[in-house]
Amino acid sequence: MKRSGRLTVLVCAAFVTLLFLPGLVREVRAEEDGSKAAVKKESGGTSAANGFSEEKEEFKRKAKEKIAELDKKIDELEVKAKEAGSEAKAEAKKGLQELRGKRAALKKDMEKLEASGKKTWEAAKQKVNDALDDLEKTYDKVVSYFKSE
Repeated sequence: MKRSGRLTVLVCAAFVTLLFLPGLVREVRAEEDGSKAAVKKESGGTSAANGFSEEKEEFKRKAKEKIAELDKKIDELEVKAKEAGSEAKAEAKKGLQELRGKRAALKKDMEKLEASGKKTWEAAKQKVNDALDDLEKTYDKVVSYFKSE
């Protein structure tokens, strides 16, 4: 009887092990996958940060190029304004003053953009785009003063 009792305990232990083994294996694999996912998430976050930095630098470069182009055009307008007739000169003077004010505001927006992080990036980027568009429209308006002369 002792022998059959031991055999029964052994069979029961094997049965219980077979029942719980797949669950244990799944649990261990899930933990491994979780740690791998965490590692991927951390390294993915780094590449996302690099992507953000690259996007930010590219946008800043393009915005600075556009600003430099507009600055050159504004300088040319100032020269034209000095040579213009009295009526166009008066209107151009007002327009140039408005251009300088908007250019100064754009400079501040660019400073905010450069200091922006991921959370404030989109808003700062939109503000710079809007300011650039506004500056270009104002430039076109001032140019029209010379065409009407």
